Amino acid sequence: MPWGVPAAWIASSIHAMHGTGEPLGRFTTELPDGARDHADAVAVVLERAQRVLVCGNTGADGDVAGSTLALRAALMRLGKEVVVYNDEAYPEAFAWLPGGSTVVTSLAADDRFDATVVVDCAKVDRLGTTFPSADRRGTYCWIDHHRIDVAPGDVNFVDLTAAAVGEQIALVLDALSARVGADLVDVDVARCLYASVLTDTGGFRYGNTSARALRLAARLVEAGVDPWEMTERIYESQDEARVRLLGRALDGLVRSSCGRLGLVRVRVSDLVELGAVEEHVQGLVNSVRAIKGVEIAALVREISPEQSRVIFRSRGNIAVTPIAMALGGKGTKNAGSAVIGADIDGVADVVVAAAQAHLRTLETMPGGNAE
Repeated sequence: MPWGVPAAWIASSIHAMHGTGEPLGRFTTELPDGARDHADAVAVVLERAQRVLVCGNTGADGDVAGSTLALRAALMRLGKEVVVYNDEAYPEAFAWLPGGSTVVTSLAADDRFDATVVVDCAKVDRLGTTFPSADRRGTYCWIDHHRIDVAPGDVNFVDLTAAAVGEQIALVLDALSARVGADLVDVDVARCLYASVLTDTGGFRYGNTSARALRLAARLVEAGVDPWEMTERIYESQDEARVRLLGRALDGLVRSSCGRLGLVRVRVSDLVELGAVEEHVQGLVNSVRAIKGVEIAALVREISPEQSRVIFRSRGNIAVTPIAMALGGKGTKNAGSAVIGADIDGVADVVVAAAQAHLRTLETMPGGNAE
C-alpha cells in the first residue's frame, strides 16, 4: 500500500510557503505536521532496497546536485548500489562534490532498481529521456518542496516550507541513521547537503532563509564543512567565458517604461563567439534582478531561430507564476520559465508586454501581490 501526502497537509503548507508574504516565524521553528513520518517512510524504502536510482530535474541546480549526491554518499556507506542519473552532466560548480563525476546521462533500457528517488522536480516530464518505466523503477519515492497537484510516487514527501530539498534529505537520512544505528551524515554527505541549502537560499540571502535552514547549515559546519571553500567553489570560481557572456547580455539590457522589468537576451551566436556553454547561462538572470528598481527579471535564451526559452526571477512578493503560465510555462512564486515559438526579438517583445500587463494588474490589488 503506497504512502501518500495528505491533501490537508499540502493545503496547509501552501499557505505557509516561503515567499508568500507570510512571516517566516510562522513555520521557521517547527516542521509541518507529518514531516518526520514522511521522511521515515522514505527511510523504510531505502533501508530495504539494494539497488537505488536517484535523480532530479534535468539541468541540475545546486539543490538537485546536492540532494542526489548526499543520498548517494549516505547509501554507499550502507553498501548499496546507487546510480545518480540526469540527462545533462552536472555543472562544473557542482560536479566537484563527492560522487559528482559518477553521474550518468542515460540509463539502459533493461536497467532495473529496487527503489527510485526523485528530488526537486516539479514536473514528471523533466525527469529525462531514459527515466525508467514503472515496472523497472521499484518503489517510487517523490521528495520535493514545490507545488504539485498530485504527487506521483508510491511514497511522497512534499514540504512546501522547506528552503531546499536538502532539508528534507537531511530528515530522511536522520530517520535512516536511527534505523541502521549509525550516523550517516559524514563530511561528504554534509558538503552535498550544504551545497543544496546554500544555493537554494541564494547564499543565505533569499526570503526562504529560515531558522531551520540556518540550523541545518550550522550542523553541517560542525560535521566538517568549510563555508568559505563551498562559497569559493560554487560562486567565486567562474569561467572567464561566463563572465564575458554576462557582460554581453547586460550590454543589451532592456528596461520597461516603468523600470520594474529588466530583460536580457542570450543568442546562440553569443555562446559560440565567447566559447561559452549552456551551464554558463545558468544564474545570469539573477544579475538582472540585482539591478536597483528591477522587480521582475527575464532572460530570453535563444534555442533556435524559431524558438526561445524565457527564465523569470522576481523580488519578494512579486509573483512571476502568472506570467509564465500565461506564456505556456510554469513556475513557483519567484521563479518561472516558458518556451515560446518565435524569434528571440519577437519573444522579448511578448515577454515585455506580458510582464507590464501583470505589473499593471498588481497595482490594482491590495498589497500589490499575486500568487
